Formats: sequence, structure tokens, C-alpha cells
Amino acid sequence: MRLFIGLELPKSFKAELFRMESELKALGATGRFVPEDNFHITLNFLGEQSDVYGIANAMKSAARGIRPFTLHLAKYGCFPRADGHVAFINVAGDLNELSVLHESLISALLDGGFSCERKRFTPHITLGRAVKYPEGTEEKLQSLSPNASVSVSGMVLFESVRRESGMIYSVLHREKF
Repeated sequence: MRLFIGLELPKSFKAELFRMESELKALGATGRFVPEDNFHITLNFLGEQSDVYGIANAMKSAARGIRPFTLHLAKYGCFPRADGHVAFINVAGDLNELSVLHESLISALLDGGFSCERKRFTPHITLGRAVKYPEGTEEKLQSLSPNASVSVSGMVLFESVRRESGMIYSVLHREKF
């Protein structure tokens, strides 16, 4: 199973992200855009794994001592790639608690014998991949102000399955804190 751990987002938050994605498209952007139902904040991509019970235990361990916290949508950003950009919305709010959660999760996964990503954690929500847009679009997107907040009180283990219609994310485990 292709697995990742992330933060689930409420419908109101996803609606605001979809509005931002629609603005991007209206400005002439093309690419592979994320469906509204798939918006999330990735904490760690695990790849092909089968030990859901072990991952759930690591999540439980990581959640100890974590308090609920609030996140907000921030400005548009992008990572340049050879095939275009990875377009995303930055996340603001209680990033210290989010970073503590991320580090706690990495430690718990490593202690549980799982290999996991150790790259720099940049909390964001991906809008699209291989995104290309006309000159000057990025500056216009920077001027947009997304308006949504979420109270985070848990994390989720997702399974990612590729279908002809695109990626489908299913919840395998929820861990509250």
C-alpha cells in the first residue's frame, strides 16, 4: 500500500483552496491540478508499506504531548521543476506546534523501524503539479489573500491509490491529540 501521514482539512478550508486553484486556472495556468477532495497537509510520505498497525502505533506515540493548534492559509508559492511548477498555498499559524508534531512523528516512525522522508519540512498545500502559466501570473497570485483557518486536533494515515480518474485517498487510521 502507498501510504502517507497528513492533516485532514475541513470542507470550508478545501473550498477556499479550490477558489485559489480556480483563480490560478482563470489566469491561464495549465497543469495537473489537485481535486478538491484531495487537499491535505502532508506530514510524512511513507511510500509502499504494509504495517498499518505499526504506523498507527508510531502515530499514537508521536501524538503524546501535542496540543491542538490552529493553522491558516497564507500566500501562493511554487517550487520550480523541469516540467513546470508545483503550485501551492503556504500555511501560517502555530507552526511551532506543527514542527514539534512533525519531528515527533519522524522520531516515532524511525523508532518503529520505518524509513521516512528526512527532507526539510515546508508546510504547504499543493494545488497542482507541472503547472505552467503566463508571465506575470505569479505576481498576481501573490496579491490574493486566502481566508481560512482550521483547528488541528489529530493526524491521519492515508492510503493513496492511483485510478484512471486520478489519485484516490482513503483514511486508514485517525490519531487524535
